Amino acid sequence: MLIQFNFENYKSYLNETSLDLTATNISEFTSNLIYYKKNEKYLKAISIYGANSSGKSNILEAFKHMRNWVLKSFELSGNKKVIPQKPFQFCEGGKKGKVMFEVFFAINNNEYQYGYRADDKKIYEEWLYKRDFRAKSKYILVFERDGQKFNLREELKKTQELLNSINERTLLISILSNLQIEDAINVSTWFQETNVVNFGDTTFEFLISKTLPKVEFENPVQYKMFIDFLTAIDVGIEGIKLEKITDNEQLDENGKGNDSRYKIFTQHRNTDTGELEIISLADESSGTIKMISLYYFLNEALRYGRTLFIDEMDAKLHPLLTRYIVNLFQSEESNPNNAQLIFTTHDTNTLTKELFRRDQIWFVEKDTKGVSSLYSLVEYKINNTKIRKDATYNKDYLGGRYGAIPYLNIYRVGE
Repeated sequence: MLIQFNFENYKSYLNETSLDLTATNISEFTSNLIYYKKNEKYLKAISIYGANSSGKSNILEAFKHMRNWVLKSFELSGNKKVIPQKPFQFCEGGKKGKVMFEVFFAINNNEYQYGYRADDKKIYEEWLYKRDFRAKSKYILVFERDGQKFNLREELKKTQELLNSINERTLLISILSNLQIEDAINVSTWFQETNVVNFGDTTFEFLISKTLPKVEFENPVQYKMFIDFLTAIDVGIEGIKLEKITDNEQLDENGKGNDSRYKIFTQHRNTDTGELEIISLADESSGTIKMISLYYFLNEALRYGRTLFIDEMDAKLHPLLTRYIVNLFQSEESNPNNAQLIFTTHDTNTLTKELFRRDQIWFVEKDTKGVSSLYSLVEYKINNTKIRKDATYNKDYLGGRYGAIPYLNIYRVGE
């Protein structure tokens, strides 16, 4: 479970920014909450709205950047002389400053606070604390790092000599997880299991649409779950047929092989004969292909109670399909393990009091200096007054009451 993600000086975010999944003390939709230890409550889903180029995607990219370096810094730092941090570029303080990433999260009945501060050349600070549930909100030291100096809890001091030779670009968490330190393994495992799906990246979208979802199609249980999903979203597909590609067979010029090992066909019912007809997956609609490609990520999150980030979730999807995905996470029946969904969208059909609490609705706005800011509807005020829970969120948003919309000027052709 993700509790909070903080970051600073990454892409369009110059100042420290916090995406907080802690539920506020409001009354609506208690079913949308995760009930945790010590009567704490967290959100199952968060939606992020804003104008094009406002910085919505950069939130997810910031987390993906952190995830990538946590999982790969041990491998990559030895081959790289710089760490590609992508700080804010439109002022000298940002260009020359350090980036910061920090997460609070829970895994395996443990709760952690982990983060680091770095620039292109080295890690300046790194920290990992573990929550002691015997005391309210108390975190105890696992390790702290100040440059190449380490403050370790007692059990880790046996690694001190080895750590003295650590590369200054390598995260300590990567070293400790490779040494099979339990808390470090928990951190790495949580990042590994938290997926970021970016449908704003055309290359990613193309590649994933040409690949089978990670389903064991020969396993009847998994196959049925997949077909049940397709039936539930009413795309008319009643089955999947795979045709093995022989060694000397190549994908055709339209990419209709779709996979390095199989040709993929979908099966539809012929309404006259009752027989199943097959067509290439590539001939399905882009929305259907997107839902098929999403299946693995949705299923993994819901099945194991993981956190899933999706950028531009509504692209190529009917508004009711977008709402359907949200409801998968907000329903106790389909989400018994408290999976979380964090997504960016332009679809204001989901921006309603019938679907979300006010603390589940977030906005991104970019100022005249190119700096993005992130805020939730529950904390937004108009004339020093908070937004009421019976407000018409989507209409008020499009009317400019909450900010985070594009400012459009008249364009005169030829002038």
